[in-house]
Amino acid sequence: MTQRPETKIDYQASIRRVMLLIQARLDEPPSLEEVAAVAAFSPYHFHRLFTAYTGESLSTFIRRLRLERAANRLRQTFDPITDIALDAGYETPTNFGKAFRQQFGQSPTEFREGRHLLETAAFRQSRTELPQVLTPKLVILAPQTVLFVRQTGPYGDASTAAFALLMRFAYQNRLMQPTSQLLGIVYDSPDITDPGRLRYDACLTLAGPITPEGEVGVQTIADGRYAVFTHRGPYETFNETYRLIFSHWLPQSGERLRDAPVFEHYHNRDPRRTKPQNLRTDIYLPLA
Repeated sequence: MTQRPETKIDYQASIRRVMLLIQARLDEPPSLEEVAAVAAFSPYHFHRLFTAYTGESLSTFIRRLRLERAANRLRQTFDPITDIALDAGYETPTNFGKAFRQQFGQSPTEFREGRHLLETAAFRQSRTELPQVLTPKLVILAPQTVLFVRQTGPYGDASTAAFALLMRFAYQNRLMQPTSQLLGIVYDSPDITDPGRLRYDACLTLAGPITPEGEVGVQTIADGRYAVFTHRGPYETFNETYRLIFSHWLPQSGERLRDAPVFEHYHNRDPRRTKPQNLRTDIYLPLA
């Protein structure tokens, strides 16, 4: 039997709602019964559905996200490994170390020591390059409701596919306004998360209420303090800018990161009509 297109879209919307719920409650993950209720399925059927659409069981998905968050803390902070283990849901550093090695192929200590290699590479940048990239503005943002489409995979492919779907919906519903902003939420670090599981949300700011449908949803970008860095040039060189931010600016800034995703603001609505070297993107780093 061929699955009706609208049925497939309904399932995708259910999975999207669950993923947003889990992201918001990663410290206290919801039970299977809770997420099944959000998805409007029985627990038994939801578990099969989630695994079919994501390639992971619900528990594996949650465990992976918490371990990846722990890996980011190891790289970005000097927090004790015991504290990081407890926050990741492990009662002892030993259990945490076993799970971490299984996921990343090295111990938490070895992984943290890899940060020094990144810092050394960053210091090799020319003295003229660093100030251009690493002079952020510190801003306080109000919560921002956005329309979004999620895609997973390598960021270049995921962003292209997500914006194609989002912009088609936006133009069909006449949502594009002179004040509309194109944003991208990047949840994962490419050097930590498998490329096929990188999560990317293409977003459009909203001037008024809208009813989402199908693959298009609505979410709120968190308020709070952000450091805003300006990336100038092609999107393919984002990794260099991120490497400088996390390995050079952050360790010397005295700032701590907040448990919220990074997002990007694309100033060029149609990058196809802009020379790559003229593209401008603001990177918003959430601060505690």
